[in-house]
Amino acid sequence: MAYIIFLISKSTKTAMLLTTLIPGGGQFYTERYFKGLIIGGAQTYFLYREINTQIELNKIEKEINKTIELEQKRQKLLEERTQLTWWIALVWTIGILDAYIDAQLYNFESSFSLNCSGTLKAQICLKF
Repeated sequence: MAYIIFLISKSTKTAMLLTTLIPGGGQFYTERYFKGLIIGGAQTYFLYREINTQIELNKIEKEINKTIELEQKRQKLLEERTQLTWWIALVWTIGILDAYIDAQLYNFESSFSLNCSGTLKAQICLKF
């Protein structure tokens, strides 16, 4: 009698691609919903801030008479846009790496607890 065991897994490429295209998409794909909300929310927030900063910059650029005050505001917005771009890149990269790791470890489950005598007990299992 032969037994066939199917190992349910998630594609790392799909997880990474989803996170690249959809904020938190890879985390939802690997069923890590809370992390998907956190990472997706951070990605969306920084992207929203970057777009608003660019809109303000565009308004200032259209002004014919550039006063010193407008130029200072423009410089401040340029610096903010640069910082937001770095934050977006960081959060997106973390999201992609996290989706890759979650897809790799999709069937790996572990837990740590203390038993009655106070010693640490580890439990590891794979879902089949």
